[in-house]
Amino acid sequence: VLVLPSRTTPSWKEQFGRVLIEAMACETPVVGSDSGEIPRVIGDAGLVFPEGDRQALTQQLQMLLDDAEMRIRLAQAGRRRVLAHFTMQQVAQRTVNLYREVLRRS
Repeated sequence: VLVLPSRTTPSWKEQFGRVLIEAMACETPVVGSDSGEIPRVIGDAGLVFPEGDRQALTQQLQMLLDDAEMRIRLAQAGRRRVLAHFTMQQVAQRTVNLYREVLRRS
């Protein structure tokens, strides 16, 4: 299990959490706080808890420890999510599309 317990500060908020994508690609279940973009990266392929809520994090980790089927299901869903949305080719294409849109508006 990989946990990304990011916390927002006055000068920083989690922008992507690449480590989530790396773990999901390796079929490792992920748990992340609801800081920044973490929930959007995880989608329905992992668990999300309110940032700073240690009790919620503890409960989610206990669920994963107790439920092997859930771990397997989330691990497989994570890999599918990465292949569907976060390959290097897909990220590069979205970046090119964004640049084209910005240039079109200029």
